[in-house]
Amino acid sequence: MSTSTARRWALRGTATAVAVIVAVGTIAAAHTIGTTEDPGHPAGRTVTPVPAAAERVCAGSALRLSDDAGNDATRASTIGSPQIATATTGDRVDRSELGSASTGSSAPTLLTAPAGETAPQVAGSSYQSVSDGDVVGVGAASCDDPSQSTWLVGGSTETGRTSLVTLSNPTDVNATVDLTIADATGTVSAPGTTGIVVAPNSQKVVPLSGFVTDQGSTVVHVTSSGGQIVAHMQETVVRTLTPGGFDIVSGGAAPSRSQVIPAVVLDDAEGAQRGEDTADAGPVLRLYVPGTEVARVTLGITTADGGGTTVDATAEPGVVTDVPLDDFPDGRYSFTIDSSVPIVAGARTTTPTDDDRTDLGWFASAEPLSGTTVTAVAAGSGARLNLVNPTRQDATVTVRSGDDSQEVQVTSGSTATVKVPTAQQVTISGADGLVAGVTYQGDDGIAGFPVRPETEVSSPVRIYP
Repeated sequence: MSTSTARRWALRGTATAVAVIVAVGTIAAAHTIGTTEDPGHPAGRTVTPVPAAAERVCAGSALRLSDDAGNDATRASTIGSPQIATATTGDRVDRSELGSASTGSSAPTLLTAPAGETAPQVAGSSYQSVSDGDVVGVGAASCDDPSQSTWLVGGSTETGRTSLVTLSNPTDVNATVDLTIADATGTVSAPGTTGIVVAPNSQKVVPLSGFVTDQGSTVVHVTSSGGQIVAHMQETVVRTLTPGGFDIVSGGAAPSRSQVIPAVVLDDAEGAQRGEDTADAGPVLRLYVPGTEVARVTLGITTADGGGTTVDATAEPGVVTDVPLDDFPDGRYSFTIDSSVPIVAGARTTTPTDDDRTDLGWFASAEPLSGTTVTAVAAGSGARLNLVNPTRQDATVTVRSGDDSQEVQVTSGSTATVKVPTAQQVTISGADGLVAGVTYQGDDGIAGFPVRPETEVSSPVRIYP
């Protein structure tokens, strides 16, 4: 067992021990029936868990379902490698590769910030521009915390569309993964969606078409037991015989009555819908209701220049709903979704490129930031940071990188878009309750990813005898 894993299990063991001690103390108190003395207040002591290393996993390289010669279409192989940017509150970030490209892995990168006197934060993102055969476009993704639950809102299995779910296990124990897949007809029932074993420190690539075919709208809920998982989805589009884009779907926020997609690019949507096979070329908001009640949804769309509008929609429970986003001018937007019941949400847009193709971009919902957040923007075309303020208070946000610092005013209910340096650590402060995301927009395509809030670390615990 590695040192970082041992520290993580030591921390979990401390929490378990606390629960046992508290339970024993409660039982002992229950058996003091008949005593007349006031037991008083027992003297406790504060225990500070040992600081643990921080870890996040980046999505890895672009994938195709074949080898370089076009053979073995049941096995994933890598194409090139992404640009990765990292950030930490600690002394350094160590990088290591999970799995092996020779075993059908995307070779995801594990980021580790070793623990010092305090538990550090670690963050990162990846960006890849690829042009290789049918896989052409740009993709970006956040580097994420291992989790037992991830919502991937995106993907398609229609003809010419390839969607691959990547399951990365950075722990030292097996992870047993279940996939709950929904499409426009309901929940998919197919063998092989449960009990998927991902070995320690490895990745497994699962083609979505193995469970559902000819469906243009999918949502995948990834759950795991044992080891925790970092899940992404890669989608590649071929329109008739022409490459139609590549992107990575990052995990979105958990089901909630309020969702924010902080960074969406709309760029010549009408141009992207010219030509053959344009069924999924139009921009859409994708919704899924995991419960049993119809969702009444209000979508607020805002830009940094103060423009905005609202769209009302409904989403039936248990099926995936795509809401068209027609007639919006080009720009960088944020989407705020208010729903009558908990939902998950994501957005897909497409754009023409400078070589007469199209590219697609998937944009995930994000959790609110808290405290001071560190992030890093991987090098790519036209990178911008979107800050969304869904709270009732105006905010003054400080965005700092190296010696450079800028203050950004984000009024209540508005969006601010700022240029940020790439391949450098960026520190965001004063953004409590705000939601952030990064977009890329260039001649070779569009992409984006959500900025993750700081990872929760263990605080001192008071233990009583």
